[in-house]
Parts: sequence; structure tokens; C-alpha cells
Amino acid sequence: MGKYVLLILLSMGFYAAEAQVTTISINKENFQSSGFPFKGKRVLQVERIQTPKEDNYIVFSKEERGADPDKLYVQQFQQIDGMWQLVADELISEEGIVTSVWESRKAFFDADKDGKLDALFIYSRHPKDDLQKQLSCIGLVLYKNKFYRLRAEEADGYGQTTFSDNYASLPVEVKENVERYWNNLDKR
Repeated sequence: MGKYVLLILLSMGFYAAEAQVTTISINKENFQSSGFPFKGKRVLQVERIQTPKEDNYIVFSKEERGADPDKLYVQQFQQIDGMWQLVADELISEEGIVTSVWESRKAFFDADKDGKLDALFIYSRHPKDDLQKQLSCIGLVLYKNKFYRLRAEEADGYGQTTFSDNYASLPVEVKENVERYWNNLDKR
């Protein structure tokens, strides 16, 4: 009987290890001056996230303050064969709009239990001439090195969510995790 209990506990331990996502705190200033090949001049947010199958840096950066147009770079780097390689790259820029990263609002998980990172980051859109006014709240989903979006508008009180065209292709378990977080998020 003891062997069976031990076998069950070991199996549960391996399953838990397979689904584990670990975040490592990174100092933005140190990372910014490290020579790491991210786009932009200043790091807004950097995350190091490890899973059983991946080691990732997710970097949000911008050009110098006041750059016109405002450009938000989102990049995912993975360590492959001992080298950091860019595996996903997104530029967010709109005429007359400034984006703001919500550094404390994010979620890391492995919803589909494949040992790889699934992530959700939040940012907002503001008119260039009134940074205190928020126009939209956006959820940026990172799944298998691709980006997907959810968006809610201030104009309707953040009551309705719209989705990027590719969002429907996400696995159900990923959408459930993302939408659970999104639906509980104060988007104001």
C-alpha cells in the first residue's frame, strides 16, 4: 500500500512541476544598461519567466520620453541553445495616442499544460494631449510566441469587450484563464 501512495505522490509532483511557471524579479535599470538587444531606449517593464520547457524575457520598452509618435515595443526572448533569441516582436503605435503599461497588472500561467508560457499583460491608450484621460484598456495575450488582444473602451464604461481577429483561435483553457482575469480587472 505504501508503494502505491508513494507512486501517486510522485506522479502528482511531476504533474505539478510540469505546470509550474516561475517569475524572477529583474531590475529595470540594470537590465536597460546591460546591453541586452531590446528595441527602444528605456525599459518600462521586464519579466523573466521560466517554465519547465522555456526560459523567457518579456520586455516592454519605448523611445526617449516625449518621442513622437509614441511607440511601445513588446518583445519575447527565449534562451535557445544557450543564446537569447527574439521569438515574438510587436510594435504598438497610433497617431495621437500614448500607451501606458500597467506594470502591476499581469498574469503568467500554463493553461494548456504544455510546459510553455501563457501570459496576459495590460496596457491603456491615452490621447497625446491629455495623458490623464484613458480611452481604452487592452489585454495583450502572449501564447506560443504570438500576440492576441482583448479591448474595452472608456466610452461605454468598459462594458463591452472586443477581441482581435486571431483571439478565437486560442485554446478554450487559455481563453478561460484570460477572461477570468479580464472580467475581474478594474479597467479604469
